[in-house]
Amino acid sequence: MMKKLIVLLFLSASLQAMESFFVEDMRITGADRISQGTIFSYLPIERGDTIDENDVKTAIRELFATGYFSDVKLYRENNVLVINVAERAAIAAIDIDGNKSIKTEELMSGLSNLGMAEGEVYDKLQLERIQNELVRQFYSRGKYNVKVDTNVQELERNRVRININIDEGKSAKIRHIKIVGNTVFSDEELIEAFESGTSNWLSWYSQNDQYSKEKLNGDLEILKSYYLNRGYVDADIESVQVTISDDKKNIYITANIQEGEPYQFGKIELTGELIFDKELLETFLASKEGETFSQQLNEVSVESIKAILSNRGYAFAEIQPVTRINAEEKTVDVTYFVNPGKRVYVRRVNFEGNVKTKDEVLRREMRQFEGAWFSQALVDRSKLRLQQKPYFEEVTIETPRVPGSDDQIDVNVSVVERNSGQFTFGLGYSQVSGLTISSSVSLQNLLGTGNTLSVAVNRSGFFERLNFFYQDPFFNDEGVSVGYSLNFTTIDQGEANRARFNSRNGSLGMQVSFPITEYDRIFTSFSYERVGLRAFDSITADAIIEDLVDLGGYAYRCALIARPEDPADLPPLTEQCDDDPTLDPDTVKVPEEYRRSFTFYKAEARWSRDSRNRFFNPTRGSFHSIGIEASLPSSTAEFYKINLRENFIFPLTDNLVLSLRGELGYGDGYGDTPTLPFFENFIAGGVNSIRGYEDNTLGPKSSINDEFLTAAELAEPLTSRPGDPIGGSFKVLGSAELVFPTPFAKAGNAARIAWFVDAGNVFDGIDDFEARELRMSTGVALKWQAPVGPIVLSYAFPFNTDRRDRTEKLQFSFGNTF
Repeated sequence: MMKKLIVLLFLSASLQAMESFFVEDMRITGADRISQGTIFSYLPIERGDTIDENDVKTAIRELFATGYFSDVKLYRENNVLVINVAERAAIAAIDIDGNKSIKTEELMSGLSNLGMAEGEVYDKLQLERIQNELVRQFYSRGKYNVKVDTNVQELERNRVRININIDEGKSAKIRHIKIVGNTVFSDEELIEAFESGTSNWLSWYSQNDQYSKEKLNGDLEILKSYYLNRGYVDADIESVQVTISDDKKNIYITANIQEGEPYQFGKIELTGELIFDKELLETFLASKEGETFSQQLNEVSVESIKAILSNRGYAFAEIQPVTRINAEEKTVDVTYFVNPGKRVYVRRVNFEGNVKTKDEVLRREMRQFEGAWFSQALVDRSKLRLQQKPYFEEVTIETPRVPGSDDQIDVNVSVVERNSGQFTFGLGYSQVSGLTISSSVSLQNLLGTGNTLSVAVNRSGFFERLNFFYQDPFFNDEGVSVGYSLNFTTIDQGEANRARFNSRNGSLGMQVSFPITEYDRIFTSFSYERVGLRAFDSITADAIIEDLVDLGGYAYRCALIARPEDPADLPPLTEQCDDDPTLDPDTVKVPEEYRRSFTFYKAEARWSRDSRNRFFNPTRGSFHSIGIEASLPSSTAEFYKINLRENFIFPLTDNLVLSLRGELGYGDGYGDTPTLPFFENFIAGGVNSIRGYEDNTLGPKSSINDEFLTAAELAEPLTSRPGDPIGGSFKVLGSAELVFPTPFAKAGNAARIAWFVDAGNVFDGIDDFEARELRMSTGVALKWQAPVGPIVLSYAFPFNTDRRDRTEKLQFSFGNTF
């Protein structure tokens, strides 16, 4: 190859025969991009040299070897050596089109490793090698019908653009996978954990039926590990055959395996510098003498011991398991050599990525401190606390050694911040509230302090709301949180699927919470609340009116002047507190309206324990909460409500999560209030409760008198007749969700798809609870924390229903809705 190159060099170079001479000076011509200093650095001739024809040949050969030039000429002008070069074209751009299975960045990286990148010298001979390399990469992904075409476009200033057009064609599909030599485990058992697989109804998403050499190598390692983790130490994959059909569309894989016999754990020993008591460390070993050998248990034992040592400052402890196989007794002895290394402490805790958030906000969540001995458990806990903050999307922590030191490390915390500050003016919609107009300013990380400030105005067809909230989560160094709230709300409850009455609420509150452990917190609050209620004799359920009267409600006689001929001349409703004897009952309709205003001084105390691993869509952990809310003596009505909430989250696999939720609620009156006031009743049903049932419609109902129904309404089915869900004093809710990977979404984002089973109902009281009255549903749900607001979509199939239940399979809401 070198000989051919030399011949080519000399054929392409023009050499003027010259006698030997003394080089007084040198001059370069033809160089544009390549600097003269670079050319002189490759030239084996210097000023003051005496050169001959052989020296000139050597110089030409050296310059050609750089790859920068397509032609080189050396000649003499008096005692000046002139070097004339013709530069090869530079690559101005490389355009790749048509690739789908391999990202452009990956292909560009491969081309760069072969010397073809923007700014590099273009080599026509290299282009064919590049083309073959691209074909090889696609072959490794099962793209055996790929076609790669290249063309070179010449540009001004001695530059070129390389266009690479790729037609991937259809991927070869895996049609059959066969294991030969297995007698203990079936093909199905062995192949189940493979990333590769034959075509099925999910292959369009998982692409498991697309062949890849790298993927197959990984599957073979899985196969060997499967046997090794079940005691088959001698198991060996003897050969693998990959056959492709003539049309390059189908692939058949056969793996030949030698199983051997199962082994058990023999003697298990710990040796080396143990640091801790040997008996204590042995309790953390997952491998036990006499049990079936498993390489996975070996790894668990190693990680357990490393975790213990790392939590005591030995961050770089090494645990080396050494196995000794006894083929006759079919046992494997394991000796764990412990080398703890030096105990290390943390030099610095560094933060990066927090453009908006102040360092002190992150530092107060850290449980690993500077100057203290390193502890992996404290680092993990610090990461978890940061992940639970709503203004961080991603948190990573690294612990590199300090250069030049063997007993110090740094803790480098990197965060990706969310858009925690928002000003929105938008629209929302739900099947209950209809169209909602909302405007809000929400800052979950006010000025980077971690404080929360929100002001929101919402309006729909049946409610209006103004809300102000401020919270300082670290009011003092002990982690005490203080918050303030102000709220005004007007609601037509009948339009919200509840009993038909109107309410107007105003409240002013203060909340204080304080930590008692790393996971536990006590919440307390005190608020002043003013509630105004209105009920109407002709449309409100009798039970509601009776409760309102029992609570001290009284009637206004509202006179409506005789109806004129032109409805436009109808005067506004005039409310009068006394009967007007001058009104003619034949021309005036006198409905009764019931009103009552309540004043409440409310207090709440709640304990919660939260070990979930992140704020949005956690994948492990649990949440527990129990609290009591009560109106204090001297309130217009005296009552209390107790709530219990539980949430357990289990990762079943790397991609599946099981979430179990439960909620119990109970309320009652005390003092002069015999029962829980009707407007404080628990309600259920809807996308945030029991899906498949209309919002707020489950539980006891009280229909109005039939005399107020039209003939058409009386003829309709019972479920479509007017009726008032009035709620109850006892609520039972439960839900199980199996959360799947979200297609086309990155891991850890704020979207999830789940299959769910919901159950629950509301009852008049605990004594009225009957398991057969629990309403149930199953279906799929999508929850997404979108930039426009939360989007909730579910499609449910209700069952165990009652004829008075109001069901709807498709339920959704988006935006800031009530």
